[in-house]
Amino acid sequence: MDVDSFNENDLLLLENHMDVGAKFLGGGANGTADSRRDGRQDHGQRSVSSTDDELLDIRTDRLGPDRLGSDRYETLGYMNADYDEEEEGKYQTSSSNIMDTLEDLPPGIGQYDDFHTIDWLRDIARDRMRHRHIMKKKQEGFLEKLKSAHDAWSGWVCVLLVGVAAGACAGVIDIGATWMSDLKEGVCRDAFWLPKEQCCWSANNSFFNNSGCSQWYSWSQLLGAGKDVNSGGYYIVEYIVYILWALLFAFLAAMFVRMFAPYACGSGIPEIKTILSGFIIRGYLGKWTLLTKSIGMMLGVSAGLSLGKEGPFVHVACCCGNIFSYLFPKYGSNEAKKREILSAASAAGVSVAFGAPIGGVLFSLEEVSYYFPLKTLWRSFFCALAAAFVLRSINPFGNDHLVMFYVEYNEPWYLQELIPFIFLGALGGVFGSFFIKLNIRWCKFRKSSILGKYPIVEVLGVAFITALLSYPNEYTRKNTSELIRQLFSRCGPEDNTELCDYKRNYSSLNAASPTFYSSSTEAGDGVYKALWMLSIALIFKGIITIFTFGIKIPAGLFIPSMAVGAIVGRIVGIGVEQLVVRYHSNPFFHNMCVSDNFCTITPGLYAMVGAAAVLGGVTRMTVSLVVIMFELTGGLQYIVPLMAAVLTSKWVGDSLGREGIYDAHIHLNGYPYLDSKEEFTHTTIAADVMRPRYWRYGIGVRNDPPLCVITQDTMTLEELESTLKSSDHNGFPVVVSRESQYLVGFVLRRDVNLAIENSRKNLEGIVSSSIVYFTSHVPSNPNDPAPLKLRKILDMAPVTITDQTPMETVVEMFRKLGLRQTLVTHNGRLLGIITKKDVLRHVAQLQNQDPESILFN
Repeated sequence: MDVDSFNENDLLLLENHMDVGAKFLGGGANGTADSRRDGRQDHGQRSVSSTDDELLDIRTDRLGPDRLGSDRYETLGYMNADYDEEEEGKYQTSSSNIMDTLEDLPPGIGQYDDFHTIDWLRDIARDRMRHRHIMKKKQEGFLEKLKSAHDAWSGWVCVLLVGVAAGACAGVIDIGATWMSDLKEGVCRDAFWLPKEQCCWSANNSFFNNSGCSQWYSWSQLLGAGKDVNSGGYYIVEYIVYILWALLFAFLAAMFVRMFAPYACGSGIPEIKTILSGFIIRGYLGKWTLLTKSIGMMLGVSAGLSLGKEGPFVHVACCCGNIFSYLFPKYGSNEAKKREILSAASAAGVSVAFGAPIGGVLFSLEEVSYYFPLKTLWRSFFCALAAAFVLRSINPFGNDHLVMFYVEYNEPWYLQELIPFIFLGALGGVFGSFFIKLNIRWCKFRKSSILGKYPIVEVLGVAFITALLSYPNEYTRKNTSELIRQLFSRCGPEDNTELCDYKRNYSSLNAASPTFYSSSTEAGDGVYKALWMLSIALIFKGIITIFTFGIKIPAGLFIPSMAVGAIVGRIVGIGVEQLVVRYHSNPFFHNMCVSDNFCTITPGLYAMVGAAAVLGGVTRMTVSLVVIMFELTGGLQYIVPLMAAVLTSKWVGDSLGREGIYDAHIHLNGYPYLDSKEEFTHTTIAADVMRPRYWRYGIGVRNDPPLCVITQDTMTLEELESTLKSSDHNGFPVVVSRESQYLVGFVLRRDVNLAIENSRKNLEGIVSSSIVYFTSHVPSNPNDPAPLKLRKILDMAPVTITDQTPMETVVEMFRKLGLRQTLVTHNGRLLGIITKKDVLRHVAQLQNQDPESILFN
């Protein structure tokens, strides 16, 4: 993809005209690499077997003849020096030693190009060699023992720093979002930097309620429209100022994203899942993305848009993890090891989002992580704990809790209530499934229409409609987290809202009892009015979130989903409450009422269960979601209702569509993600998928180009360079001869290019007519030009399968081993190659999808 053609308005990763095979594994017979990006040739990564010797060979230009000796220097530089097998063994030993250190290697070695997948096996092997080298040097002295200790604790220190940084970022974002949200209503007269609630706390003579206090000045007061909240002028001024602030905040968020970090848009969780599966997206976890995402989250939430900041916290924490990993070469220079830090960081992100360290660890394990060893589990918990501790120390909400909507009641629930709980779970699954389908359709329309070319205009349009329709309804006007807190809470003596307008007998002798306000009674007119307002808010929130999720600003989905579920749950809870109060003498409700005037039904519990049900229906989370909700409430007795609702939500949602919202966006954007949770149940074999495939059962299948191969000892350097220029494959099988097609090994384009460049730069006698050898024995002929020996970059143990291998086995190999490609043979002869792109295309084709349109479309 030409850099000049990149449209920053389209902030999702290269959504148009991008061939994933050209970027990460290659397509065609050998796997293609896009040779146009940045005007340079893309090269594939190297294989495990060729790494050690190649690193030694590339390193020789830095070591020089004085350090290695001129004879050995010439030999290590791919030159035709006559040497025997014993000398070769010496060089291999040196190679191993240099590979073990991994400290003095030239820049670029062991790194990957943008939009490529990592080689899990190679990186893990490199880390093992590095560790063996450290343990071997440990016996040499105190300094080496200190280095060994540093290596051992570096992982814990890294996740500690990530947790502290994630907690600090979360605290700043929470404080900033609260202040800017209140800024739409007014400003504190004596201290403009204080939000509404803390402003009223600052003066002892202030009485705080929903309308404010003497220290808090509304914009209507500041602009001279008066203080009477019931006057028309007051309402109009507040309405207009509310819309203007919303448009300003939304515009700033969109401009920050477009100008500084296009990758900061969206929730980031689909991309984090893809990155943790082994994909490279340069800049997605960089410092500018971190800064822009943090500011954009505050602005987006303050604009009143139907989005949340909890999902993007995962992206913010992973940015911190990526930045701090570079302080430790063990993780910064090894992409596979770095993903252990990123898995721990994602746990910290959920920990600070919901005040749920254990839920964060389970979220990382269940939802985002691809490779999660046991030590990563421990470090993830430590990282989440550190993040929660720092956020608790900052106390951004001033309530000694990590979230705004913490629940502090422990009223009992009854077995009969499982029926409405399961009903809420079914509603959550249905809503989640329809939301995913409609949101994906809208995102596809955005991509294919002119709307996708003007993301800022779209953001302003959504912000204007949201603000225009939100202000008249008090339940949509307020911050979504505050709405959830109100819906989760129970009515107490301090509550004078319409939602708590019950017909209580305050002259009763039980009015002073602690259980007086927790008992259920007949609803007043205010409750029914609130139900109508909540119903309107439900319709509005459900529809506007479809158009909001996916716009080009930081936008999470956790809070809007929970808000929709909480509204449904509160409505159902009030309905059940009134049903029990009215028919308290019914035997079915016998155990739910202590007396005729004392029944205990908690509508806030229904709101909590509904929030979990809808969030589970949208994301398809199960265990982690139940634990997160449990940690939110602190009530162990509510686990069973939550489990019943979440499981029902997942069952119903899966029956209507298998994908959660994040997997759906992964497929929408064409990310190369091979889901390890899905089962491959088809009966195809490797011969059905490999390339090239000219025929099957004597019938022509497709007209693939022939497989491009390199012979082991008959090609000249000119022919090899011509092959590299005429093809854009990432790698080439090496065979004995074109006639026999017996497989010798596999060599990657990057290896070959580096070797040729190094030999032409440092060695004499290498000309275009030099024969290229991938064998250990080179015939000596003084009349011929010096041969080019490339055996050390040859992977002589590539992963191979036969043409009759079931694709179920092949798919599992790609998932479990993190393969980039595998070679297909028959009786030892090379037939073709299967890349990860081929596997993804095959899976899509079997699912009746267009295999050519889902990868970086």
